[in-house]
Parts: sequence; C-alpha cells; structure tokens
Amino acid sequence: MKLFAACLLACLPLGTIAAELRLLTDNHPPLHFQQGNELTGFAVDVVRRLGQATGDDVRLERLPLLRALREAQSDEDTAVFTVLRTPEREASYQWVGPLLEVETALYAAPDSTLAIGDLQQAAGVRHIVVPRKWQAYRDLKAQGLGNLYGVDTPEQMMRLLALGRADLVAVDNLSVATLAQAAGLGPLRYQMPLRRQGAYIAFSPQTNQQRVLRWQQALERMRADGQLQRLQQRWLNAPTTSSAGQ
Repeated sequence: MKLFAACLLACLPLGTIAAELRLLTDNHPPLHFQQGNELTGFAVDVVRRLGQATGDDVRLERLPLLRALREAQSDEDTAVFTVLRTPEREASYQWVGPLLEVETALYAAPDSTLAIGDLQQAAGVRHIVVPRKWQAYRDLKAQGLGNLYGVDTPEQMMRLLALGRADLVAVDNLSVATLAQAAGLGPLRYQMPLRRQGAYIAFSPQTNQQRVLRWQQALERMRADGQLQRLQQRWLNAPTTSSAGQ
C-alpha cells in the first residue's frame, strides 16, 4: 500500500504536490488593495492567473510592505508583489517580471503655484511628504534633503497635502489619481520625475528556482497572448495628471 501511494505521488504533476505559495502584498490601488474581504487590483489579477497557469496553490496575504519584504528574504515559497527592482534589493530576491513600468514623480496640490524642475528647487519648499516604506523616500533621503517628512501610509501623505501641510508628495503615475480622489483632491500638478523602473514579483532566495522560472515563463505567455495588456487596460487606463508616464 505504501509503495502504491509513493508511485501515485510520483505520477502527480509538480504543481499538485508543490508547497503552497504565499504571496504577500500591501495596499497600493489600483495595483493591489482591499475591497470588502477580498484583495483585488491589477497585480492581484495577474498573480492569480499566474498561479492557475503554473498549477501552484496560491495564498494571498496583506502585510505592511517592509514586513513582507523581510519575510520574503528568509521564508521558503514566499513572494511579495509588486516590488520595484533596485540595485539595493537585487541580490536579496529572485525576480519575476516586469509586470509593468512605473514612474515615480513629485506632485503638488491642484491649486499650487509651484514649478519644480530639479531637486535643488525641491529642497527649497517647506515639506516633501513620502511614505517611509517607499523607495522614493530612501532615494530622496540619500540626496540629503532636509525637508523630507516620512509618514506611514500613502493615505496619510495625501491627507497632509489636502490640509496644506505638504508642499510636494512623491507618488507613482498609476496610483496618483486614485489616491488624490480618495483624499478629496482634484488632479495633482506634476512637477518632476524621480525614477522610472519595472515593478516585479520578488520571490525568496529559498524558493525553488524551477518554480520561479515557471512563473517567469507563464508571465511571458500572458504578455505574448495579450492577457497582460487586457488587464492593464481594465485597471490602469485612468487618465494621469500629466502627459509624462510614471
């Protein structure tokens, strides 16, 4: 009987017997956000389809980004989405992507008269507000800006902008309209770009490399057959605040 069970397991597809895959994400509409009791958004739809394509049993969890990144550095069969792929993070994860290209930029309130063209000018305003967990915060901090003010969430950042307590905020072109609308603001005024890069799924180093490769191959198939573009059109076709993409 034991021999029969062992043979049966050996004949099962790899995805059937593979360990459950934890996919961690935070709140970042329209890429991934909570709606009722469900996680939804562009990237949520992408990872669910990739799980189906690879045969992996996927469990989605919402965690603060920094905690998710820490867990994905040490826990097997764990990944975080979506993550900007930076030189500082490169060696800490295995990467699948890009799911899309993102530009992060500085924005001002709709009624602002600011015209910021470089970081030297940005250093002259009272407060630049950015979530501390975002790469933009670390980038600006590395530039030595003394007027940088870190907050916990993008919602707090937008609330300070609406109250007139922030002169500039750093946000990506995909979420700027949604975040501004949620804070009761009209279209923000684009000031200057900070960084343009790809958004990825970051797998833990302990995750089997063949599993990661299957996810990359499944993503390339989604790109080739138009699925990825259709999801982008569904979730990301909202107009941005300027002609420059983030």
